[in-house]
Amino acid sequence: MKQYLSKKYILGYVLLAVVLLIPAVTKGNYVISVMVNCMFFAAMACCWNIIGGYGGQVSWCHASFVAMGAYANFILNSKFGISPFLTIPVGIILACAIATVIGYATFQLHGPYFSIATIACGEAIRVLIQHFDKITKGAAGIYVTYRKPDFWALTFANDRPFYYIALVLVLGLVLITWLFTRSKTGYYLSAIKGDETAAESLGIETFKIKLKAFQLSAMMAAVVGCFYASFLTYIAPASTASFDLSLKIGVVAIVGGVASLWGSVIGGFVVVVLIEVTSVIFGAAGGSQMIYGILLILVIIFKPEGIIGFFHHDPTVNKKSRFSFLGKKEGA
Repeated sequence: MKQYLSKKYILGYVLLAVVLLIPAVTKGNYVISVMVNCMFFAAMACCWNIIGGYGGQVSWCHASFVAMGAYANFILNSKFGISPFLTIPVGIILACAIATVIGYATFQLHGPYFSIATIACGEAIRVLIQHFDKITKGAAGIYVTYRKPDFWALTFANDRPFYYIALVLVLGLVLITWLFTRSKTGYYLSAIKGDETAAESLGIETFKIKLKAFQLSAMMAAVVGCFYASFLTYIAPASTASFDLSLKIGVVAIVGGVASLWGSVIGGFVVVVLIEVTSVIFGAAGGSQMIYGILLILVIIFKPEGIIGFFHHDPTVNKKSRFSFLGKKEGA
């Protein structure tokens, strides 16, 4: 009981109280909208961190899993009037099935070859979504028309309800990540990241463990995608299932700190706010790509463990381990 009254936990309680009070003291919708966006990307980065951070398998197709939740929500809601909450299991099943297919196709590859293969898989799924236009509306995308405030339909007059929904979602995914890292699969995945050959020699079924982590990561992303789509009110293959979105999710996790419980949350607020500021100053065109590039260069050179490293410095991190988030051994 005493540990929950320590300085670390007290600071956490204070920060949570401040976060809960922000909508009450903020008059305009713009700040709330930006905060919601930050939290949604923090949630997506938490999903990516399962396989990309703790597993060292850098995936660039997570937008596909987000799209499964988003399209399941909008298609079932627009055609049959089903509540987005009831479409979540459909998105989860689709994301798990796609993750299984991608996993079987790519987990025989290692390092950059795996990453390149996931890019190809993600682009293939984007093209398929665009091709089946009778169901997905193709490149035109799908809109949700606002009629009246309805919690079960996830339609609101402003973004304040989404603020609390996104906050609960982030905290829930952080809890799931924490539980995963303390499970048998989580420990095995950490061993595989350290040295896959050694893990296999100890009897760990590396393919099965990586696939389980990938499936969990995909299912979590589908849940986020369902709520994120309702927040956006519009989805299309060029945005919701794009490589740019996959890249942004990975960058958020890497900048915040891979294989870290709160790194993804920190990364979400830092990256999204910087992109927003850049868009205001320089315009939207090309601003996000510039931010991605600059942030990745700075993190890799000066703080390979991410922004979270400023809060708990690890003296074992050195020049040889700067690319440890790619799953390479320290001496490689």
